[in-house]
Amino acid sequence: MKNNNRLASVGLLLLLPAAVLISSGVFRFNVPQILIYPFLVVGGVLGALALNLLAIVRIGAERERTGAITAVTVRIGVKAVNLAVVAMSTLLMGTIAGYLFVENFQPR
Repeated sequence: MKNNNRLASVGLLLLLPAAVLISSGVFRFNVPQILIYPFLVVGGVLGALALNLLAIVRIGAERERTGAITAVTVRIGVKAVNLAVVAMSTLLMGTIAGYLFVENFQPR
């Protein structure tokens, strides 16, 4: 439990640059220049997603006696803080991807 809370808090810390960048666009205030780097924003979102998915997803394989894989199971744990960070990172990444599409789309 303690490890899950630690991963969630690190995930929230990694989500801060993306959240500040998006909220600065919505509320029209100037964002600090250090938070504009794409590696920091997208890397933070992907890092938070990966850390918290590692905390809640378990993948297992069932094998026959011959060694062939018969089934693959994916289990998602119900850990509220980690699920919240996964949901927030997915929403932030979707918002960034949607903005990039709309900003760069040109009808022909």
